[in-house]
Amino acid sequence: MTDPAQDYLDTIRLRWELGRSTAGAVVDAAGSGLDDLDWKPASVPGTVAGALRDLGEWDVDDRLDFDSFDWWFRSSFTAPTGRARLRIDGLATIADVWFNGVHVLHSDNMFAAHCIDVDLDSSNDLVIVCRSLKAHLGGRRPRPRWKTRIVDNQQLRWARTTLLGRMPSWTPPAPPVGIWRALSITTLSGVVLDRRSIVTSIDGSDRGVIACSAAVGGLNAPVSAWLAVAGATALRQQLDLISEDGSWTVSGVIVIDDVERWWPHTHGRPARYDVELQIDDDGTIVVLQLGSVGFRTISFDRSNNGFSVAVNGIDVFCRGACWVPLDVVTLQSSPDELADSLFQVRDAGMNMVRLTGPTVYETDEFYELCDELGILVWQDLMFANLDYPAEDEAFAASVDAEVSGVLQRLQRHPSVVVICGGSEIEQQASMMGVNSDAPINELGRNRLPQLVAESRISAEYVVCSPSGGAFSFVPNAGVSHYYGVGAYLRPLDDARRASVRFASECLAFSNIPCSETVDALLGDGERPNHAPRWKARVPRDKGAGWDFEDVRDHYVRVIFGVDPMDIRYSDPDRYLDLGRAAVCVAMESSMCEWRRRGSSCSGALVLQLRDLWRGPGWGVIDSDSRPKSAYYALRRAFAPVAVSLTDEGLNGVHAHVMNDRPEPFDGLLDASVYGHDGLIVTARTEVTLDAHGGNSLSVDSLFPEFRDLNFAYRFGPARYEVIAVSLTSASGATISESVHLPLGHGNVRRADPRMTASIIETDKGQVVRIATQGFAHFVSIDIPGADCRDNWFHLAPGGQRDVGIVRRRPARGVAELSALNGFGAVVISS
Repeated sequence: MTDPAQDYLDTIRLRWELGRSTAGAVVDAAGSGLDDLDWKPASVPGTVAGALRDLGEWDVDDRLDFDSFDWWFRSSFTAPTGRARLRIDGLATIADVWFNGVHVLHSDNMFAAHCIDVDLDSSNDLVIVCRSLKAHLGGRRPRPRWKTRIVDNQQLRWARTTLLGRMPSWTPPAPPVGIWRALSITTLSGVVLDRRSIVTSIDGSDRGVIACSAAVGGLNAPVSAWLAVAGATALRQQLDLISEDGSWTVSGVIVIDDVERWWPHTHGRPARYDVELQIDDDGTIVVLQLGSVGFRTISFDRSNNGFSVAVNGIDVFCRGACWVPLDVVTLQSSPDELADSLFQVRDAGMNMVRLTGPTVYETDEFYELCDELGILVWQDLMFANLDYPAEDEAFAASVDAEVSGVLQRLQRHPSVVVICGGSEIEQQASMMGVNSDAPINELGRNRLPQLVAESRISAEYVVCSPSGGAFSFVPNAGVSHYYGVGAYLRPLDDARRASVRFASECLAFSNIPCSETVDALLGDGERPNHAPRWKARVPRDKGAGWDFEDVRDHYVRVIFGVDPMDIRYSDPDRYLDLGRAAVCVAMESSMCEWRRRGSSCSGALVLQLRDLWRGPGWGVIDSDSRPKSAYYALRRAFAPVAVSLTDEGLNGVHAHVMNDRPEPFDGLLDASVYGHDGLIVTARTEVTLDAHGGNSLSVDSLFPEFRDLNFAYRFGPARYEVIAVSLTSASGATISESVHLPLGHGNVRRADPRMTASIIETDKGQVVRIATQGFAHFVSIDIPGADCRDNWFHLAPGGQRDVGIVRRRPARGVAELSALNGFGAVVISS
C-alpha cells in the first residue's frame, strides 16, 4: 500500500481581518482596545497597503506612513482538537503572534520563516501584530559610519527588512507591512518533512550524484527508506535511517550514470530529474516529494581582474536584467503571472536575472521556474547601501537564521549560480569617503561567506555588488555597476573604452512605455513630462539636480542631433518616440559591444526588468507587463544566434556572428549597401560557427574593391547611408539582421518610406506583414491589446518582415505602423 504524505495533512482555511492602532496603544492580544479597532477584511499572504488598496481606501499616489502604526491581523476558526503546525514564511517586520491567547512568537526579521507546533481547540484564535517600525527604530543606537541618500531613516540598518517602499526617489511609497508570505495551520496527523538538504554534483564526466539528508516526523515504526529518481532513469537507492529525539533522520546518496546536464536555455537544454523520498512505515509506503534537481558544473575565472562564468566547462556570456517583484504593493504574484514574466525573460534571450539587495527573496515557485526555463539566478542576500551593525550579537544571530534558511531553500536549484553579500555597500562607503583601510563590509567579507560555505550550495560567493577593483565601483575589474553610458553621460563608445568585465547592473534609463500605458497612467488631457504624476515616477538619485529623464534627453541630443526641449514643445509625440529610439541605440550598441568576441566583458544585467509602477521607470517592461522599446533592442542583441555590426574606424565595418547553441551553425551572411537613391551593391559569404562559438569578419572585405563603407577615410563625399546584413540558416530561414548607419541616426532623411502593413493568419499564428519601399528608420508597431515579437527595428529599402503578435488584452483603438523618419502613421489592415 502506498500513501502519499500529503494525504496525512489537513491544512485549515483561514479568513483574516485587519485593524490599525497607534504605535504601542494596544499591548497584546488580550489588551484593552483591540476589539475597538476598525476591523476590515484582508488577504493573507499580502500587505496592509494591498488590503487597503483592495478596499479602495488607499492608492499608490497616497502618502500614508505605514511604518508609523501598529497593524493587527486576526482570524478565528473551528477545528478538530489535536496537534497542529503553524508555519509562517514571512512577517514584515517587527511582529508578535498569539495563538489562543498564548504568545508563541516574536519575530524581528522579515525574511525569516517560522514553524511552531500548537494545540488546537474546537474554537481557536490567531492574532498577529506588526509593530510600528518607526517606533522600533526610534531608540538610541550607535551612529553609522556613513549615511546613504537612498533612504530617509539611517536606522533601517538595524532592521532586517526590505528597502522597497522606503527609497523615496526609486520606489512607490508602499513599504510592506504584514503577513507577506504564506501562513498555514496544518494538523499533525501524519508524516511531516521537518528539514531537508539536497546537494547535487557531477563525478567525472557523466555520473550525477545526489546527496540527501532529511528529518521526518510523525512516523510510527519505519522499516526502511529510499531515495528515488522518477522518470526514464527510474533509480532507487536505500538510505540510512536513524532515530533522533522522537523523529527520524534519513541520509545517503544516489548515483545516476550518463546523467544529462542542466544548461542555461541559450546554450542547451535545462534537464532536470524529479526526486522523492520513500519510507516503509510499518508496511505503508509513504512518499515525500523532494522536488526536482539538475546537474551542472559551475566555475568562475577571476584571473587578471576578470569575472567570467563557465557552465559545464563552456564560457557563458551572462545577459539579462535585475528582477523586481511583480506587484510591489502586495509582493504577491499568481503562478500564471510569474510564469508569464519569466517567459518574457527567456523569450528575450536573457539567460540571467539578478535579485538585488534592496528588494526581497522570491518564492519557491520562482526558482522552480528558473530551473525549468534555464534562467541563471544571481541572488543577492538582502543587504544594501547601509552600514549594518555586524558586531551586534542579536543582529548577527538574526542574520545567521535568515541566511541559513534562505540557502537551505536555494540549495537544490541548479539555476542559482551566484550568492552575493549585498548591493552597493562597499561602493556607498567608498563614495562617502570612508577610509579604505577600515572594515566596511564585515558581513559580506566574514560572516556571510562562512554561512554560504556551511550550506554546501553549488554557487559562487561574491562579497558585494560591485566589488573587485582598487575602488569597488570601477568597471575594469571584478563586478561593476556600469553607468558610463547612462547616468554619467559618457559617449556610446565608452562601453568599449571602460573595459567592463562583468556589469551586474548597467544601462539605467527612464524608459518610456507604450502609448497604452501612457494613456492608462495620465488619462485624457494630460501629457507626459509636465504632468505631476509622470514626473513623480521618473527615477532619480535623491539630492541630485537631475533625473533619468534628463539622462535620456542627453542621448536624444547626442544620437539624433536635435534639442529635445524644442521637440517636446513643438511635437510631443515625436519627442516620446525619439526617447524610445535613443534608448534602443544605447542599449543595443552597448550589449552588442560587450557580447562580441574579443570584448573584455563576460556579462551584463540591465537595471531593471520591470517597472515598479506605471510610468517612465527603469524597467524594459512596464508594470502592466507590456514590453518597452528597450526590451526589443535587447531581444535582438541577446538572441542565441545573432549578428551585429560595429564601426571599427579605419578598420572598416565589422560583423560579429555569435552561436550560443550546442550545435554548429552553417549559413550565409548577406550584406547590402544603400545610398540615397537605393541599393548600390551586395555581397554574400558562407558562415560556419562551432557549437558555443563565434567569429568576427570585415564587411568591407566582402567586396572586391575598397569602398570606405563607414566613411572613415573621407575620400570625397559619403556614398553610403545604410549597411544591412542578414544571417540565414542552411535552410534559408532568416536568423538575425543588423543595420548600421555610417552617417549616424541624426542624418537619416525624413521622407515617406511608403510602408504597408496587414495582419494575416499563418501556420504559426497571427503576424503583421510589413513591407517598405524606402528605408524605414525605427519601425514601431502599435496594436492595442497585443504584444509584438519584435518592434522598434529598421527595415532596409525594399525590405519585408513578418512580426508575430500575441493578443493579451481587449483591443481598443486602431492598429498603426510608423517609422521615425516618416511623417505619419499607416493603418494596419486586417
